[in-house]
Amino acid sequence: MDIKWISTGLLVTGATALALQLPYYKFCFPMFICAHIILAYQFGVKHKNLPLFIQNCYFIGLNSIGTYVWLV
Repeated sequence: MDIKWISTGLLVTGATALALQLPYYKFCFPMFICAHIILAYQFGVKHKNLPLFIQNCYFIGLNSIGTYVWLV
């Protein structure tokens, strides 16, 4: 299985749970972090796409703050 599909599944699942405010929606932020780490690796190491690498690094930081706010 292509690792990008795992990232896609994590992002879609997390976004859906967050939008619907499902009981476990606060756990979406760690899912987002995992998905964006995968994408940052893909864009930064494999494809050498700096703009998308930077974007995913930003989302990693932003979702880390969300994780801290909701889970700590």
